[in-house]
Amino acid sequence: MLTSNTSVIDRRITINDDHQTFPYETGWALEAVWFVQVEGGHPRLVLQPQASPDGINWVDHGEGAAIEADATMGHVLVGHFGSWLRLLVTGASADHPATILTHLALKG
Repeated sequence: MLTSNTSVIDRRITINDDHQTFPYETGWALEAVWFVQVEGGHPRLVLQPQASPDGINWVDHGEGAAIEADATMGHVLVGHFGSWLRLLVTGASADHPATILTHLALKG
């Protein structure tokens, strides 16, 4: 039986610039799924997973995804990552903010 864990990383935070989630140690997991929900009006948001060997130095990892302005949720699948993950969310600005909820689901 696999071990699984789902964590709330961001809870209804308003972003108005590029946003990186807090680093999350994931070395035990084999796969990850980032889920991002958006509340209210928002611009098109781009979701880019990032991986790190140490939780300090980061590199874009795998294919990103987008949440279009008329959508309320997006997700990104991540595999073959190192010991740490975070998610970069871009597209929000002071003129076009977004309120997001971010979950990280891990399985291994």
